[in-house]
Amino acid sequence: MSATSSGIQHVALGSDYDGATTVRFDTSKLAQVTQALIDAGFSDAEIRAAMGGNAIRVLRAGTVPMAPAAR
Repeated sequence: MSATSSGIQHVALGSDYDGATTVRFDTSKLAQVTQALIDAGFSDAEIRAAMGGNAIRVLRAGTVPMAPAAR
């Protein structure tokens, strides 16, 4: 993964870690994922974003009431 490929603001861990699907690693491996991001040079803020901050941001944005349609 690279911060320049699509931007760290577009990366997030998904809900696949709830056991509903088969993934290459489960939540017991999050320490290794975090270490890999540190080793790759990502900042604390970027890691926080990828580890859940981006998902929260998108979910919050999706729950904002839309403005009434123009008539």
